[in-house]
Amino acid sequence: MRDLLRAAFAATLRDLDVRRWVAMPVETNLRARAAKHPQMLVIAIGKAARPMTQALVELLPGVSLRGLVVPPEPDDAPLPPFEVIAGGHPLPTAGSVAAATRALELARSATPDEVVVFLVSGGGSAMFELPADPAVTLEELRTLYRALVGCGADITQINTVRRHLSAVKGGRLALAAAGALGVVTLAISDVPHVKWDDDSSSALASGPTCPDATTLSDCRAVLDRFALWPSVPAAMRQRLEREDLPPPLRLQDELLRRSEIWQLLSERNSRALMMRHLTAAGCLVFEDTSTDDLPYRAAASILLRRLDRLRRRHPGRRVAIVTSGELSVPLPDAPGTGGRNQQFALHCARLVRGRPIAVLSCGTDGIDGNSPAAGAIVDGTTSARARRAGLDLGGHLQRCDAYPLLHALGDTVITGPSGTNVRDVRVLLTSS
Repeated sequence: MRDLLRAAFAATLRDLDVRRWVAMPVETNLRARAAKHPQMLVIAIGKAARPMTQALVELLPGVSLRGLVVPPEPDDAPLPPFEVIAGGHPLPTAGSVAAATRALELARSATPDEVVVFLVSGGGSAMFELPADPAVTLEELRTLYRALVGCGADITQINTVRRHLSAVKGGRLALAAAGALGVVTLAISDVPHVKWDDDSSSALASGPTCPDATTLSDCRAVLDRFALWPSVPAAMRQRLEREDLPPPLRLQDELLRRSEIWQLLSERNSRALMMRHLTAAGCLVFEDTSTDDLPYRAAASILLRRLDRLRRRHPGRRVAIVTSGELSVPLPDAPGTGGRNQQFALHCARLVRGRPIAVLSCGTDGIDGNSPAAGAIVDGTTSARARRAGLDLGGHLQRCDAYPLLHALGDTVITGPSGTNVRDVRVLLTSS
């Protein structure tokens, strides 16, 4: 079962190849635009920034291109004819601030005969950031991000705060390009439930090019609920109190009449691809979308109970549940090495001890938390193998330090950065 899951995940990553998905809007939209207006300003942000830009260059030969690519650090290799400034993740760095500053400059330079193409993918919130108040220091910004990521809020709540305290999020980057002929956003989504005809699209990378319908009251409500005010820089607190923050892009703004947003990939694709590969391997596969953003322990209980019901209902079959999304893992003061996928997998290892069940939980970006792994695959033998190796499974869970234990057992999945990011994918599989 472990080999089957590892192969299915590898095949899913191959099918999520960025170039294949960028080709559709280029062939149906951008190529015709380029024939009339062969100048484009490109600003690419996020974990898939480099492969998305490379695909665009290959698909638009002869078009005059300029712009900026913001990939994750430390990837700052040249990519002519573009500037490259790498940004940090999961916390912003000096590169993140430099990238956002330069992107605003370029967007403001857009001419009436240029189409501006934004390539936006997951991770962009931290990799591309400029505080709304210039008095905010980088360390203050990092402190706020650290508190947001570890407070237990879901990604929508986290990005609500990020948008209101930023000079580039909430559609402000697109507003800077208002002098352009038109604005096109090609997006690879790592956020849930996005509808591209309303403001919910502002969740991806905190919406640098998308309209935002949330309010300062919504921002304050998140800060109140998760006791985040002590982590908000003083300059930002004062501006929140005065309601003195740069206006975001709104649904009624004129710019939207000259804007298009194309969703290329989302977690729906990763689920569908994983289900296809498991079905081809002879599994009876069921989809589950009920556990997104839940605490990881609650998600594990819900999914394993459903797997037991399905196994009893289909005796003699190899049954699998495929789900996706992100789980909540509140962090201790000094967390170890790991991520939400390995935390979930290691917790499942305790629950399936001695049972014919295998569990995969991996990030489609190839990165799980602060570890070098994409995630892990555990089964009914993981707990016993850890005990024989003298490893304290409970202690590693308590410290959010799953990676050292899982890696020592050979249960981690290491792919390296995949060049895409459509959230996490999980599979719970029981033998026939």
